[in-house]
Amino acid sequence: MKEKYDVVVCGGGIAGTAAALAAARQGRKVLLAEKQSIVGGLATAGLIYIYLPVSDDGGRVIAGGITAELLRRCPEYGPFDFPPQWGGPAGGDPGCDARRCECCFSPAGFTLTLEKMLREAEVELRLETTLINAVCDSSGRVVSVELFCGAEHSTVSADCFVDASGGAYLLRLAGAQVFGELNYHNPWAMEMAPGAVGNYYLTGGLQVKVMLPPEEFEPMKQVLSADEINEFLRRQYIAIRRRYDQLPSNQRKKIYPVHLPAMPQLRKIARIKGKTPILPGEAGAVKADSVGVAADWRSVSQHAWETPYGALLPETVRGILAAGRCIDASGDAWEVFRVIPAAAMTGEAAGTAATMASERGIDPADLPVADLQKELQRNGVILHIADGQENHGNFAGEKDVSESAAGE
Repeated sequence: MKEKYDVVVCGGGIAGTAAALAAARQGRKVLLAEKQSIVGGLATAGLIYIYLPVSDDGGRVIAGGITAELLRRCPEYGPFDFPPQWGGPAGGDPGCDARRCECCFSPAGFTLTLEKMLREAEVELRLETTLINAVCDSSGRVVSVELFCGAEHSTVSADCFVDASGGAYLLRLAGAQVFGELNYHNPWAMEMAPGAVGNYYLTGGLQVKVMLPPEEFEPMKQVLSADEINEFLRRQYIAIRRRYDQLPSNQRKKIYPVHLPAMPQLRKIARIKGKTPILPGEAGAVKADSVGVAADWRSVSQHAWETPYGALLPETVRGILAAGRCIDASGDAWEVFRVIPAAAMTGEAAGTAATMASERGIDPADLPVADLQKELQRNGVILHIADGQENHGNFAGEKDVSESAAGE
C-alpha cells in the first residue's frame, strides 16, 4: 500500500528544508526525504560554513520570508553573531564581511537548528533515505517515488513533488532534460591549526580550510554520471591529503584534519530545462512573474537578480517543481543562484506553489502566478529588487513563524 502525502520533497538541503517548511506551515502533510543522516546538504555536510548576503549593492535587504529567517537563525549554535547593523549584538563577530547582511555559522550547529525547525513544523523527515525511482502516469506527471532505507523499500505518492536534490535526481529519473556545467576543485575541510586567523576561523585553532587543487587538475566539464562523481571525489581526497603531505614533519601533530566533507563539494551538478530560463546578463532585470530576489554574493558592485516562476517548472515533466541549484539558471546566473540564500528563496517558492497546486488539484504549471506571488508576499517574501528593505532594524526584528510553534 502506498503512503499518500500532499507534498513530497526530495533532498534535505537548504532548498528542500525551505520547501518543506513552506508547505508544512500551511497545514499540508509533507514528507522530506534526505539521503544523508543530517539535513542542510552542501551547507552543512559540505562544510560550506557561510550564509552569503541577502543585501544588494546599495545595502538594502532584498530577501525575506524563510530566507531571512534561516539567516537570522544560522548562528544559533556557534561562535558567530548576526551583524550588528542588521540587528545583531554590538561587537559581535559575524565571521565574514559585516558590510553586507551575511553571517558565518557552525555547520554542525546549523544542522541542529534546521532539524528543530522541521520538527516544529511537523514535517515528516526521513533520513538515510535514498530515492531510487520515479513513477509517471501517461501524461508525464510524477505520481509516486520509490525510496530505500535500512534494507526496506517504500513507495510514496503525492499531489505534488519538489526536487531539491541539488542534482535534479528526481527530475532525471522522471525523464526531464538537464544540463551540466564546469565544476572546479577547491574542497573545504575542517582542521586544527593553532594560531589560525581568517574568515573561516572558529576558535581555539579550529578553522575551515580551503584547499588548493593540484595543478594537473583541470575543471571537470560536468559531473553527471557515476564515474564522473567518483572521479570528482577522488580528486577531492587528493587535494585535501596534499595539504597535509606538504607540511614539515614537525607540524603534522599541530596542523591536522578534524572533519572532511561528507558529500561531493559540487557547486553545479545539473540544471533543468525549464519553461523560463534565467540567462547570463539578466541581473537587474524586472521579471513580472518573479517569486523572489537573489543577491549577487560575489561583489557589492553587482546587481541582484529576480527569479521567474518558470525557472522552477520543468519544460516537460508535470506534477513537480525544481528548487535550489537545479532550477533553470545558466552560466553566470547559475553562479548567483547556486548558493544558500537563493536556494532558500527558490525552496520557499517551490514549497508554496506545491501546496497551492495540491489544494486546488492542479499542476503547478497551471497555478496563476499572481496568486502565488500574493501568498509569498503574505509570508514576507520580497518579489522585486525595487521592494528591498532600507530599514535594517525591521529585518532583524521580524517575527519568525517558528516562534509560535511548540518548543522542545
